[in-house]
Amino acid sequence: MTFASWIFLLGGLAAAGPVIAHLLAKPRYRRLPFTMLRFLRAGQIESQSRRKLRDLLILLLRCAIIVLIAVLFARPALHVTPKATETRDIYCLGLDNSMSMAYSDGSDTYFERMVLSAADYVRRAESGGLFNICALASGDWVQGLSQQRALAELKRLRIVPGSANVSDFLSTLSTAVRKKRPGDVISVFVASDFTPKTLDQFGHIAESIAVGAIEYRAVASEERADNAAVVNARAVGVDGGKLTLDVTVANYGQVEQKRRLTAQVESQKSPPVDVSLAPGQRGIHQAQIDLGVSEERGSILPVELKLSAADGLEADDTFYVAVSIPQRKNTNVILAGGGGEEMFLLETALDVLSRTSSYDTLRLKHVLISELDRSQLQWADMVICSAISDQLGRAAAGLANFVMGGGKVIFFATDRFSQTAVDRLWRQGILPALPTECVRERVYLEPRPCVSQPLDVDDSAARSLANYRIDKIALTGYLRCEQHPDSEVLWRLANGFGFVYLKRQANGTSLFVNTSADDSLGPVTKSNAVVALCRYLLGKTSRLSQYGFACDEPVQLPFPGAGSEPGRNRQLWVQTCDGRRRRAALAGSSLSIPDPAGIGWVRTIGETTTYAGVNLPDGETNMTRPNELRVANVMSEVFSVDEASSPALADVLGEQSKRPLWRILAWVLLILLLAEPAIASRLRR
Repeated sequence: MTFASWIFLLGGLAAAGPVIAHLLAKPRYRRLPFTMLRFLRAGQIESQSRRKLRDLLILLLRCAIIVLIAVLFARPALHVTPKATETRDIYCLGLDNSMSMAYSDGSDTYFERMVLSAADYVRRAESGGLFNICALASGDWVQGLSQQRALAELKRLRIVPGSANVSDFLSTLSTAVRKKRPGDVISVFVASDFTPKTLDQFGHIAESIAVGAIEYRAVASEERADNAAVVNARAVGVDGGKLTLDVTVANYGQVEQKRRLTAQVESQKSPPVDVSLAPGQRGIHQAQIDLGVSEERGSILPVELKLSAADGLEADDTFYVAVSIPQRKNTNVILAGGGGEEMFLLETALDVLSRTSSYDTLRLKHVLISELDRSQLQWADMVICSAISDQLGRAAAGLANFVMGGGKVIFFATDRFSQTAVDRLWRQGILPALPTECVRERVYLEPRPCVSQPLDVDDSAARSLANYRIDKIALTGYLRCEQHPDSEVLWRLANGFGFVYLKRQANGTSLFVNTSADDSLGPVTKSNAVVALCRYLLGKTSRLSQYGFACDEPVQLPFPGAGSEPGRNRQLWVQTCDGRRRRAALAGSSLSIPDPAGIGWVRTIGETTTYAGVNLPDGETNMTRPNELRVANVMSEVFSVDEASSPALADVLGEQSKRPLWRILAWVLLILLLAEPAIASRLRR
């Protein structure tokens, strides 16, 4: 036994206090005349014996309390020699089953070589060890296996689409190292082709993991890798019924690629395009396919882009992308102003937008707010108001019917607004926010919207506004507003007030923009961002849209009509890439499919068929041969061999262990303190 602060043991000398008090406290007797003196002396001797024994017990109890207090402050610790612990050998295998492991150089695949290497490692290990196998791409762990069961599990391992997720493997391994028992020895085996993407994941580990032993195998071919992949596609446009796509093809190997690229939509095929790429080169090639459909009607088409087969990996030769071709239409827009030049900036931006749009044609008409009547509204699809004036208040009922019928009204702000018109529009339920006062102070916009992908505005235009650094454009004034209970703020000012408010009513929408149509409240409409702002407010126009996702990310598709029941989530049947039917969540205005189950097509099952292409992540099948020195350096940084993991050293360290006794002494002291008054009272009776 040792004491951390032995000086406190001197406090045990305080036990002399009760002893001295006991010696000084001698009882005094009075002389009493009594005839039966012989019996009195006998009783006196008997009483004195009991009293001495009682006082001695109480003295010992109180001295023990004082000594225990001193010992407790000295913090005693007992040297413990533990029993020899049983040594366990634990083996953790991280095996890469990502799609790049399907590459074959003509004899066998990388995956088959990896399985053979892992089986050899298991056979060389201690037969009584425990084996834990992690499939890096799928993230599945199988733990606590015997040697024979581990060999059987290796035979069941399969390649899955996607990239290796190294972080899950290392985090679980790090937790196991921290929680291992004394005497456990954890050995690690990692096998992968160590593509640049996988090796980068290993290289971003902040802290090394101490293990008993580390062994790794870089699976690669002795020959030069031969692989090309279609990595991206972008729909350019439709002209004369022909769809044009820009297709990115990458040479992921060390052999020059001469391939042919074709695009196919159902039974329609494009003329083949010759592809010639040097090792490590990327190129954009244009494919054009005759759809045989009219541009006047909308459609969504599943397009497959395919390279002719000639390399060691077939899975990345096909790229899936769904292209939505909208119905071409004309959009009638009324610019309702007060007769001045306050609509000039917006009109110029809308004219530019109309001329650059591939499909929609914006037909603009100037109307004085005082002349905004039912006949004008019957012609229009959208109405943009430059101010909330008395004349606009008189048209409140007509505007409400216009919105109920599916129209869109956009209100811009001015420093002077008609309170009467505001009240009328508010009562009609078409004003998303209630202005209260104009504040003339400098304020900035938030850099990005606070609501992403709403159906009523154009989210791609929102990204354009962010690129224009709209948050650097200062407003010289804004309106304090009270938000309508049924509206939402799509974009905010930096001070917390809304910049764009939106309210849905029946089939239509209304928006309130907290700045002026001219530059009186800020230069937003005078800046280069005005075209993007108009496109954002008008909503999604009839431009080409495409839906292609990586297999390791959730699929989210805008779904028409999903927002018809706000606040209510529904489910829809979909067919995933493996051909199975599953339920997907239809929330708000988008369809969410968390697990596409492979690569290929995801489509809805029902009257409205929507497609989405699911592909391998970019760079997953980059077959660039790993640099052996770099792999060795990365592995040495990720894993460190801990000599303390050996069983012999664990036992030696165990002999030097100390077990603190303060908890036991504290409980004993507490019991004595509680028992001392009761014992003293009992003995004095």
